[in-house]
Parts: sequence; structure tokens; C-alpha cells
Amino acid sequence: ALERERQIKKSLLPTEMMVTADLSVALQEAEVVLLCCNSQAMRNLSEKLKEHFNGAGKDKRPILVSTAKGLELSSLKRMSEVIAEVLPDLPVCALSGPNLAGEILSGLPTAAVVASDNLEVAAGVQKLLSVAKFRVYSNADIIGVELGGTLKNVIAIAAGGSDGLNLGANAKAALLTRGLAEMTRISMPLGAKASTLAGLAGMGDLFATCAGHLSRNYRLGLEMARGKSIEQVQQEVGSVIEGVPTTAAVCELSKRVGIELPIAELVQSTLLGETTPGKAIMSLMARPLVTEYK
Repeated sequence: ALERERQIKKSLLPTEMMVTADLSVALQEAEVVLLCCNSQAMRNLSEKLKEHFNGAGKDKRPILVSTAKGLELSSLKRMSEVIAEVLPDLPVCALSGPNLAGEILSGLPTAAVVASDNLEVAAGVQKLLSVAKFRVYSNADIIGVELGGTLKNVIAIAAGGSDGLNLGANAKAALLTRGLAEMTRISMPLGAKASTLAGLAGMGDLFATCAGHLSRNYRLGLEMARGKSIEQVQQEVGSVIEGVPTTAAVCELSKRVGIELPIAELVQSTLLGETTPGKAIMSLMARPLVTEYK
């Protein structure tokens, strides 16, 4: 078994799982392949898979399931778009939801959603992954599922900052609610459904991520509000903090589609050192008064 002490302390993979660095061994007779890298590495991983599957018959082409929650910074594409661009002949799903790895490894119950443009493909993966303490739902809105998991990274950084400043439950509730509104506002013009953002991949993942220290994105906001730099937190965490490149990509995407995202923009300004968490919060509070929903 493989022990990952930096990310998930003292967690061992089940003995039934084989660990290998040989892609051909890992993919041998695989019907479903979970792609669990960070978002900026997805294209490279897909290229490696392409080398393996080139020339393979249709009966040897598995379903690919992305678990990454982010946008490719260079193209602003979702992970399923990146995978499909490299491997257009393979079916692609996205798996998302309130799935903090530490709790799953501890055997605590949760739910997730798997999405594909082909609902039959999603349903097949749903049946495969569902077990007693891991309940999986299917969804045909892969755009909404991917964007929900992506956008919540940005709001999680803000929520961590709120807690780091000890602003209280009211402030955090307001921040999460308005954060969800931003997530929905930018996702719908891109083809997502509002119901998906109100589900496991949106609201569910947002609440779990913003609940405490198990999230790297939340921890980044928390520690920056306490005076630490991005570099210090990154070193302490010891793994990729998806929210950093994701925030930059989301802000660029918002400019492209002409949607204002005040929280995301201030998170980005904070990450760039242009403002502080405290000033960012006060900037949000000082914005012009508007109706709750346009």
C-alpha cells in the first residue's frame, strides 16, 4: 500500500489495490479509468493515454472519468473538453461532489455525482462506483458538474479568508450564498443548468470545502488572512492548490463572457498581492446596493 503522509496523514490504500508506475499495466483490460491528476496536468496525462490507445480496437477503449476540479489555464477549457480534444473517440465523464479524500478514506459516508453527455455512460459509472458509504448520482449536465467543482475552489479561498479574519458565521453564510450566486451566474451562459449548481457538484461541494481545514483551497485563504504568503502555505500543504490557477482562469473566463464576479475578482487581487483579505472583504461590503437577483 502507498502512504501519502503529506496530503492525508497516516492513510493507507487498501491492500486489494495495486500501485504501479507502468501505464500499460494500470490500463490492462481496464473498462473505466479514473483520471485523478490536477487540472494543469490533464492534457499531458491525456497525451500519454493517447499513445497507449493508438491502434487499439473499440472494444479496448475504456470510459475516462475526470476527478479534476479546474480549468486549463492556457485554454480556459473544462477537463472533459481537454480530454475529448486529445482522445475524441473515448467516452468521458466527470465525477464531483462533496468528496474530501480524508473523510472517504476514513470510511465516512458521502454522495457524489457522475456526469456525461451520454446519460447511459454516466449510469454505468454510477453503478460501478456506488458502494455502501459512497452513493453516486448520475447527471447529463457535464458542463454544470465540472464548473461547480471548479468555481467552488475560488469561493473556498474567500471562505477561508473570512474565517482567518474571525468575521463570524453571518459573514461566512453571506459569502457562501453570494459565492453560489456567482457560480450560477457565470455557469448558465456557458450551458450549465441552475439545478446542477444547486446540487452535489455545486452547493454540496462548496459547503464541504468551506467547512474546515481538510480543503487546501480553504486553508490557503485561512492562512493568508493570518499573514502567510502563498508560497508558505504551498510548502506546508505539500501538494497542488487548485484554486490558485483556477481563480486566474475563472477571472479571465468572466471577461470573455462579460459576467461580473466580484468575489472571484477580489480573490484574484488578493492572490496577486494587490490587496489584503481584510480590504477585500470591506470592498465587497462597500459595493453599490442592488437587488438580490437580477
